[in-house]
Amino acid sequence: MKRTAIIFFALLAAIIAGAPESFAQAESNRQERNFITEGNKLYNEGRYRAALLKYQDALKANPSSAAGRYNLGLSQIRLGSNPSDTTQAAKDMLQSGCKTMEQVAQMGREKPQLAARANYNLGNVAFNSEDYSGALNYYKQSLRLNPDDEAARRNLRITQLKLQNQNQDQNQDQNKDQNQNKDQDKQDQNQNQDKNQNNQDQNQNRDQNQNRDQNQQQQPDINQQTADQILKAMENKENQTRARVAAGNQGDKSTGRNKSRKNW
Repeated sequence: MKRTAIIFFALLAAIIAGAPESFAQAESNRQERNFITEGNKLYNEGRYRAALLKYQDALKANPSSAAGRYNLGLSQIRLGSNPSDTTQAAKDMLQSGCKTMEQVAQMGREKPQLAARANYNLGNVAFNSEDYSGALNYYKQSLRLNPDDEAARRNLRITQLKLQNQNQDQNQDQNKDQNQNKDQDKQDQNQNQDKNQNNQDQNQNRDQNQNRDQNQQQQPDINQQTADQILKAMENKENQTRARVAAGNQGDKSTGRNKSRKNW
């Protein structure tokens, strides 16, 4: 009987010891839900920073709260995506929001619907950053987890069109660059040909000038006085020749012999 009483009291002690833990868990869940509800109200009013604080309180109450983490990431993305705020703090906030949302996106096995929405929001961030390849992957993952999400399907189609146009523009730019390179090569080739032709012309002119200079050195100009002297010497030589011929003719007549004449 005494042994039975000891076992009974031991069980009672275990029940009493476990009661505060169960009560604390229930209280934690209640606080989590309250904080999330308050945060959602603030978020819908556009008070994203105040909502962020409520979601942080929800995570303090329950660090494993998937809803609290998702809503926290959504608030961070909202604050970091404000077009009027281009500060580094805003960029850091957006980066933190994407990291928080990535954590939820990995919960596809436990929370498929919430993970699908997380991938959808990450796709929107990537799309707005013109990272269309990244956005496409996020939308595809969202549809794998929730094939009925028409918003994700619509955004997927828009992203595919964006990628198609982007690829066409890149191909056009590439072809344009190739054509410019071809034109530049052709222009360079023409310039080289012109340069070679100019060099050849310059070499030819230089050779001609050198030949002309050499001829001028070998055959100097004759002045008028020298020319007169040469002409007079030629006339004297011609007169002497004629005189010899005339004397020879007379000798032939005296001997009775005739000699043939040659033109000269």
